Amino acid sequence: MGNARRAHETLNLIFTNDSGRLAIFRLKSKINLRLELRMRRKNLMFGFLLMVGLSSAPCGVYAQNNPFEVGTVTPTASVAAVEKYAINGSWVNVRSGPGTGNGVLKTLPRGTTGTKIAEKNGWLQLDFGNGLTGWVRADLVSKSGSATATAPAQSMNKLAAANAKQFARWEKHLGGDLLDFSRFPWYWKLNRANKAFKNGEYADAYKLAREASGNPLEAAYMQAMCLDKMGQHDSAAKLLAQLEKPLEDIVFTKKLDELAQPYVDEPIVFKFGGFDDIKTYQKKKAAGNDLGLNSGEYYDKYVDINTWKWRSKEAYDRFQKIGGIDCSGLVQMVQKDAFAKAGVKYPITSGRTSTSGLWSEKYTTSINPGVKPPPPPDIRPGDMILLDYGHNRYGHSMIYRGTDSQGNILVTQMGDTAEMTILPPHKYEFYKGAYRMNGMDQVRKALTA
Repeated sequence: MGNARRAHETLNLIFTNDSGRLAIFRLKSKINLRLELRMRRKNLMFGFLLMVGLSSAPCGVYAQNNPFEVGTVTPTASVAAVEKYAINGSWVNVRSGPGTGNGVLKTLPRGTTGTKIAEKNGWLQLDFGNGLTGWVRADLVSKSGSATATAPAQSMNKLAAANAKQFARWEKHLGGDLLDFSRFPWYWKLNRANKAFKNGEYADAYKLAREASGNPLEAAYMQAMCLDKMGQHDSAAKLLAQLEKPLEDIVFTKKLDELAQPYVDEPIVFKFGGFDDIKTYQKKKAAGNDLGLNSGEYYDKYVDINTWKWRSKEAYDRFQKIGGIDCSGLVQMVQKDAFAKAGVKYPITSGRTSTSGLWSEKYTTSINPGVKPPPPPDIRPGDMILLDYGHNRYGHSMIYRGTDSQGNILVTQMGDTAEMTILPPHKYEFYKGAYRMNGMDQVRKALTA
């Protein structure tokens, strides 16, 4: 049975690699028609992160205009171990996580020894030296010795384990997107660095990534991976700490876009005071009710502009049958879904509020109020940009997504329909400020954990 299990694990390496390549090919085929739009969005997001989210990161000289810095690092020898294990199978897979669903880093022969870092669900995380740290099934290794660890050794092992969790976290959320240098074929040093890393040439990959121009976020992430593989866990941890905010913003934007996408795809239409979730709207649409209103109809048929009261009960009842949503309604629908997914109570507990209600400290926190665009440094994806048109506190609300390389503000908003678009500069004169819904920081942490 042991031989059979080891054989299965060895064969799984072959099939995982082959099927992985096929899966990627098929995925690209399916999204071919939407690839251009998605890549455009993705590139705009990366550009925003480099301009806004990283402005507070320490600057250095290891690559021109690169906001990340840990200093020049020289590889050093690994520290002695607490427990050593030796592979007892003929050939055994070393995986990126504790389970066969994780990728294979390398296949090692019988007798190869490694230092224990952690244990989970019948798997051991071992440091095999030469920059290779990964997970092996416990039944495929045997304890080969132990030693009293020094305090530095224990500290380095903890750092290595913490780094492994961070790398696994970003791999979980971003998959191959973060290091998909095929999107940037002109970044030849990054592509060479990626190839060297996959070949286990970590020092060469690190050097190339330090020298690379182009996307500093991806270059820095590659450096962090190389440093960790070379045993420089403390330097890798420092770099990962600098990358935390921009990577978190990428993931959170992705989560919010997923929640907004059904409204964009429908597309749901504008309705003053509308607050239909996507399912309610689709039911109204299927029932054949009127969809969408212009301002003239709204004022003439339903609301007295002088008193801001319904013209009649019949007018109110008819209005409720009309499908649609307004700008603050869309913002709150997406927010409510995000809060629910994160398990955080949404501050607006009684129905909804208008854009002017979002100005209230009861629900939101101002982020540098009154500062005209470009947005204030503290703004992050998921925050709101609110406009004030100055007429009966009538305004406009939208979800901030970032800025592109030209400085255009990217938002999710309700125009004639729900859309992910650029906030036109002519709207800047109405800029009220940037606001963060109370509890949004907890939501961001929960959805990017």
